[in-house]
Amino acid sequence: MPYRWKINFILRTAGIDYELAAEGEDLGRLVAVTDGPRAQLVHQVLNTTRLGVQRIEHAIALYRSRSTSSESKRSAIVALAGILEKRRQLIRDELGKPDEGALFEIANRYALGHRRADQRGDYDPLFLDWIFWWFLATVELTNRLIAARK
Repeated sequence: MPYRWKINFILRTAGIDYELAAEGEDLGRLVAVTDGPRAQLVHQVLNTTRLGVQRIEHAIALYRSRSTSSESKRSAIVALAGILEKRRQLIRDELGKPDEGALFEIANRYALGHRRADQRGDYDPLFLDWIFWWFLATVELTNRLIAARK
């Protein structure tokens, strides 16, 4: 029986919401446990992304670290936004300009990266969780769109 499996079993049995990561930049480190669909999304993204894989792995590691903070969550979101920015034309082509605009409006209107005076920064920290999962799901969507074009 692998070490990671044993440790994760002990952590689950004890009701501790952390596990040893099975993949990604943080392989073997303690990470926050997510629900099944989100864990599957992380797995899917880690195993299908070709372009920017190191940035995505780093974003996921920052977000799910046992010592994550609002700052590290913001950094994870900024990394994902950078990947999506590189795929912006693909998103525009497939989803249309209004939908593409809405995605980047969130990234640019809220104090996530640039933190300008005209950006909103007075939101509940739960917003960071929502935006991270939305951006990660959008990365996964663009992965599928790229694969379909091949």
